[in-house]
Amino acid sequence: MERKEAVVYLYVGVLIIGALLAVYYFNLGLTGFAVFEQNTESSFNEGVYSDTLYDTNVDAVVLNLSSNATSGTYTSKTFDAGSSVTWNNLTWTGNEVTLEVRSCSTSDCANVSFTTVDLNNLNLTDQYFQYKASFDSANDTLTGVIVDYSSIPQPVPVSVSLSEPVGEKESNSGIPLTFTATGTNLTCSYDIVNSVTDENVLNSTIADCTSTTFSLGETSGDYILTIYVLGNEGNDSASTSFSLSVSDEEETTEEEEEVVEEVVPVEPIPQQTVSLTQISLGEISTLDVVQGETREMSLSVQNTGNTAVTGCSLSGDASGWITITSSSNNLGTGATAGLGFLVNIPEDIAPGVYTRELSVACAETSASKTFAINVAQKKLDFKITKVQRTSLSRVRVDYSLAELIGEDQDVQLFFSIKDASGVEVANVTQNSSIDANETNNFRANIPINSSLEGNLTLSASLNLQQYSVSVNEPITLGAPTGFFVLGDDLGTTGNVLAIIVLVIIGAAVYFFVIRRKKAS
Repeated sequence: MERKEAVVYLYVGVLIIGALLAVYYFNLGLTGFAVFEQNTESSFNEGVYSDTLYDTNVDAVVLNLSSNATSGTYTSKTFDAGSSVTWNNLTWTGNEVTLEVRSCSTSDCANVSFTTVDLNNLNLTDQYFQYKASFDSANDTLTGVIVDYSSIPQPVPVSVSLSEPVGEKESNSGIPLTFTATGTNLTCSYDIVNSVTDENVLNSTIADCTSTTFSLGETSGDYILTIYVLGNEGNDSASTSFSLSVSDEEETTEEEEEVVEEVVPVEPIPQQTVSLTQISLGEISTLDVVQGETREMSLSVQNTGNTAVTGCSLSGDASGWITITSSSNNLGTGATAGLGFLVNIPEDIAPGVYTRELSVACAETSASKTFAINVAQKKLDFKITKVQRTSLSRVRVDYSLAELIGEDQDVQLFFSIKDASGVEVANVTQNSSIDANETNNFRANIPINSSLEGNLTLSASLNLQQYSVSVNEPITLGAPTGFFVLGDDLGTTGNVLAIIVLVIIGAAVYFFVIRRKKAS
């Protein structure tokens, strides 16, 4: 008996050890989420120490006091989830360190800054994740870190395949309707049309979207059955053709029943269709902007139901970053509209990734969509100070650049003029340089067609390495400003210089003539 109990205990122990090894090998957490964990010297050594080190006496990352450092950082390795996931929580043990995090779509996390977030609710979505710990005293320690994440449920597309009815059916009752439908929150219906007369002879819903049978109170003929499936991710349909060949006996019975129905009228059962009110919102890719920038955007909304929706209007969240520029819309079945809005980035916001939400509310239904905004540090302040047509064939643009990060910078600017229909009619590229912490004024001349006039749009794009800013300004071009035009290419300054030269030449000729008269 004792030997059997020992075997049982050994078996249970092997199962427990196997389960723990599976958890470790497959990187699974006990909460049901996947987990990355650091709590040993070797795991911390996969990251980068800056004026910090791993102290084996306390089994923790600490400030490197031997180098007289008063502050330092430890940056973890980049954790790779294998695909885009939701990063949920970061749990750490230690004392008084400050942690910042970032999630990235590429392993080098280029152009993504660390930011401070709620570590108990990271709510970040990307394939890669990294954290940075800051130390500023000898008491700061970091002994362990656990990061958990969960996979993002993939939407199930709506589809339907139809296998019955096909071929010839000899009875008008118990006809099989066999199909397979995929998707979430499905609603199914079907109709049958006489293929010769186009008459709709049957229209019905399908409970639970599963295969069923139907009866057709018709005589012999050719028919087309179409099944409709609506779900969260759209809709689909499929059709099949079949024929009905009813025997003479069944047709006689039907005729007799029809005579009885003429004597005792029966109230017809009204045909019913499924009413689905639903809208779907388009995706918004991650928006890359800089501090203080305003970006014009549009959200696509589509009526994916089978009834019209009215008064559909766009609204933003409570952040104050979103300004709505579009009015409400009515959408018929299958119709699509673009709802415009502006994203206004505050000047004083810290660089990092932020999540914002848009909502579309119709009188009958509503939907919402979140999107990510990657805010980069503002390196230059760029302002257009004056736009002036100085000749028939030239527009002058005065602008200023203010350097903000304490570095000498080379800047490339592209100026473009577009007409009312958005077609580019003139452009010029200019390279400028600005010293650290300086504010300088610059000027660009854009060659134009001499006949160009009216209301136009001036676009200016500023490009640095891994950094860009653009602005749009409405302008009106009329006749050239300044003095009279001596030549199309002279402009106002050229005209002034030409006048001065003419005055000097005239004065010289005058004095030369006077002196010759006096000499004679």
